[in-house]
Amino acid sequence: MRRTLFVLGMLALAAGHAAADTIQEIVVEDNEKTTSDTVELIAKVEVGDEWTPELVDLIKTRLVSSGLFKDVEVFYEPVGTGGVRVHMLVRDKHSWVIAPAFYTQPTNVGGGIGFGENNLFGLNQKLLIYAQIATGDSYFVGAWVIPSILGTRFYAQVDTYDIHSRNIEYAAPTSYLSNPVAVRRSYVDYYNTGLRLGYDIYHGLKLDTRLRAAHVSYSHVELDTQDNPMVTPQDVGATDPMNIKAPGISGWDISNEITLTMDHRANWYGIASGQKLSLTFEHTILNSDFHYYEFNGSFYKAWPVLETHNFVAKARVDIGHHMPFQQEYLTGGTSMRGWLNNQFRGDTRALVNLEYSVPLFEIEGLQFRGIGFLDSAYTTFLTDDNPERNYLPNAKARGLAPFKNSVGVGTRLFLRQIVLPLLGLDFGYGLEARDLQIYLAIGLTD
Repeated sequence: MRRTLFVLGMLALAAGHAAADTIQEIVVEDNEKTTSDTVELIAKVEVGDEWTPELVDLIKTRLVSSGLFKDVEVFYEPVGTGGVRVHMLVRDKHSWVIAPAFYTQPTNVGGGIGFGENNLFGLNQKLLIYAQIATGDSYFVGAWVIPSILGTRFYAQVDTYDIHSRNIEYAAPTSYLSNPVAVRRSYVDYYNTGLRLGYDIYHGLKLDTRLRAAHVSYSHVELDTQDNPMVTPQDVGATDPMNIKAPGISGWDISNEITLTMDHRANWYGIASGQKLSLTFEHTILNSDFHYYEFNGSFYKAWPVLETHNFVAKARVDIGHHMPFQQEYLTGGTSMRGWLNNQFRGDTRALVNLEYSVPLFEIEGLQFRGIGFLDSAYTTFLTDDNPERNYLPNAKARGLAPFKNSVGVGTRLFLRQIVLPLLGLDFGYGLEARDLQIYLAIGLTD
């Protein structure tokens, strides 16, 4: 019966059958975990909506892009007078994974274990729990994402991020071809929790607000003689090597952020398309011990090429005022492959990432893709008069000195049934540093 309805729907479309005016009925089939109401929410259609044949491809793209289904089919048939019945056949993917993770990056090697659920309760809710121990960052992260509250356009997120990190600060770059060296090392304990509440205004246009509370403290601060035996107290603005100041003050960091997002991205089984624009304003509130505000803007655009190739461009601009150490913008490592982790920091940053990926081969659902990339960034301090922050000497790098670039190649391993990249390996070459860095991540790499 289902095959017959499909043929009738296709014949009607091929013959130029006049589009029915409204959706009279929606039939969801083959779904074993995802609820039918959730399928309709993802498809963004409901009974009573106007119908045109072009919606078939649009609905299918939305369902595939959700990442919940390994097979999707959409068709329709005329019913009654001026109406259609829409059929959505969806087969659920395996939605959860428990996996170990291991990665090695410049200055940071570690591993952990995580649990990820992509379709909690069959409602398209996301749950992530992950903990790791590493030479640089040992942390616990938990997040629960609710894309629709009780079937409405309201959505929410609850998250926590608790970390003990070893922070390496590098001298400010003095010239375009400089490769800054490590000078100060600090150990920070950061405990953070947040609550986001938002509203989907119309088809990807979203407005939300997030309340965040964190506590920051420093357990130990020293000259970084391990990475730079030649470092002196003068390199960090001190006279006594036994009395090195912490990068900033300890205390409560309480803030609110407001974000406007336009998201028209799609993903067709690993091939991305569309664009996303996001604008954010964040400022401290209540009895915060820090006093800052910041503006952030990001843009994402993806183009499918030759059906199986993908070109992705990302850009962002960040501008802050009196930013505390824990909130400053960082560049280097996975944000700019070819440089050390967080080798550049500031209260102002412009960042561009270009990436082109191609399929290499596939073995029983395991897909290997190769990538080539170009990363560019300009990161510096526009101001260094924040009384809550102890800056390194000459923190205000100017001219071309803060402008850094890298190029490289890498590979990704995907399991289509789960849609999480299981391996990432990048070789990045810092053009100004004339140095090669390697980044390897195995397990929950996204």
